[in-house]
Amino acid sequence: MSLDRYRTAIVTGASRGIGAAIVRQLCVAGLDVWAVARSAAELAELAAETGCQPLALDITHRDAVLSALGGLEADILVNNASATVKGGLSWETAPDDIEALMAVNIKGALNCLAATVPGMTARGLGHVVNLGSTAGIAPFPGMPVYGMTKAAIHNLCQTLRLDLHGSGVRVSEIVPGRVETGVHLALMADREEGRRRFYEGFECLQPDDIAEAVMFVLGAPQRMDVSYMEIVPTDQSYGGSQFHRRG
Repeated sequence: MSLDRYRTAIVTGASRGIGAAIVRQLCVAGLDVWAVARSAAELAELAAETGCQPLALDITHRDAVLSALGGLEADILVNNASATVKGGLSWETAPDDIEALMAVNIKGALNCLAATVPGMTARGLGHVVNLGSTAGIAPFPGMPVYGMTKAAIHNLCQTLRLDLHGSGVRVSEIVPGRVETGVHLALMADREEGRRRFYEGFECLQPDDIAEAVMFVLGAPQRMDVSYMEIVPTDQSYGGSQFHRRG
């Protein structure tokens, strides 16, 4: 496994959690890593730690994304940025929450593709890694609109491979189950209750687990495209609806 063919990587949603873990591992591997998120302060801390290039950017604004990322000649794009809003029933989801999920999870990913994929195809080399979710593959109560956006990413990955057929650009979809990043706390009004419900007593995945999976698919031989990888905790059943509590 080697990343020697790649020089520059872009990671969105990089200020914390899975995104920050991916940035750390790519920096250790010697790549020039652009860490993209909206929080300039958190990115500055990550840059001081890792040597990454911090870029405070709202990926929902296409013109800004094209201007900031279009000239970087990125070999790797990791579409990790994802909005999470309070959970509930589909027909009760607030319009602002729907817009936030659609803007970040779908439009943001498409904007980053628009900025990077043309250069990849022109050079005949590149790798797009999209972070999906088991919520987009199987029904999961409490987060229907989020699941819809991740289902869209699943379809995007499949069609993107068709669009890039013969170009030399690889596409991988990483589909995690429950990862202890703190994002689940946004699903409930009481964050402490969310911690008890989603984390206490459960042996969840950790951000580094997903980062290691990303490094695996990137480091695979050029002839090999890991197009889809689902990663769930050992105690979490298919689809994520059942999770054995050990505590």
